[in-house]
Amino acid sequence: MTEEQLTLDQMQKELREMPSSPQRLRLCQEFVALADREQARAQQISGRYDLAWAYATAGDPAKALPVCAEFLQMQKETPNTSGKPHWEAVLAVNIACLACDLACDLPQIPLEQCDALLMEFRRQVRTHGIGERLWQSYAGKVAAMAGDLRGLADHLSRFQAAPRDDTSDCEVCEAGLTARFMLALGRKDEAINIAVELLKQGKYCGEEPWTLLAILTEDALNRRDLDAAERYATAMLIQPVKRPADLRRAGTLLRMEAAFGAGEDGIKLLTKCLPWTENLWDQRLRFYFYLGAADFCQAHSTQHTEIKLPPVPDFADHPENSLYDCTTLARWFWSRAEEIGGRFDRRNGCPNYEKQLRAVRRI
Repeated sequence: MTEEQLTLDQMQKELREMPSSPQRLRLCQEFVALADREQARAQQISGRYDLAWAYATAGDPAKALPVCAEFLQMQKETPNTSGKPHWEAVLAVNIACLACDLACDLPQIPLEQCDALLMEFRRQVRTHGIGERLWQSYAGKVAAMAGDLRGLADHLSRFQAAPRDDTSDCEVCEAGLTARFMLALGRKDEAINIAVELLKQGKYCGEEPWTLLAILTEDALNRRDLDAAERYATAMLIQPVKRPADLRRAGTLLRMEAAFGAGEDGIKLLTKCLPWTENLWDQRLRFYFYLGAADFCQAHSTQHTEIKLPPVPDFADHPENSLYDCTTLARWFWSRAEEIGGRFDRRNGCPNYEKQLRAVRRI
């Protein structure tokens, strides 16, 4: 083994032990540059896998897309560089999935490119003979995104019929996704039963059933069924809001606070979460948080003209005394949600976000 190979092996071991951070991203970039200089093919490929995920998790996901494409092309040109063909197949399917997922979450990416990435994902699944269940789940997401309910129903059926394999999401994520597809198809009772079973069995992960419970809470709020909303929101709080990825749930909980008096708990939640929105790339998380924040501030304004908060990222005027005019802030949050939702709806050719805005609008 050469000195350069030892350096590459040491670098890769180090970066894979690091948490997601700008420092890890820089090390991934340095690793790929060194592997390219040394023409170390196996490390050129594996390094691009690490780099794509580093971009995706460190807040610059658009840059992950060309890296995903490079990974797949290099792996096609030089297969089995690791001597582990099964895991190379898993990595190829996972990286194709990542590219599709990121593109759908970036409203500046045209729908045609999202469809092309979904088809590339499909090609990887067929080439490697693994990942059918995962692909059907993402095809369902794209169908739901574009308002294609017939396509969604077909992909849900095929997803449920396909066997699990080494590319599959965790079982709790899959259950939550199944329930969300059922909600979109009007099969609410079945979706609720899935949520109840997950809670009864204590089956949780970082994403589910919390996202499902947030959707059920919002549906109950939209119907003015406060008892049901309170049940779902109480269950959702089993998992505290503690990271930027929780902003979607935070928005739902702010809507709950708006419905139940818009008091100090809502202000505390808003104060906790506002810093997370600074430089946040995930526009869907921003949408739901801004929607809940707008609803909360508007409800708070019925009893108070001002609200004390830390600096609101991207807000034009930060008052020296930290007291924001409630109505002005509510309108600003609303305008941000409206702008983000509009971008997604124009891209998707479907008014999914407009429907959610109409359901909440009080301002």
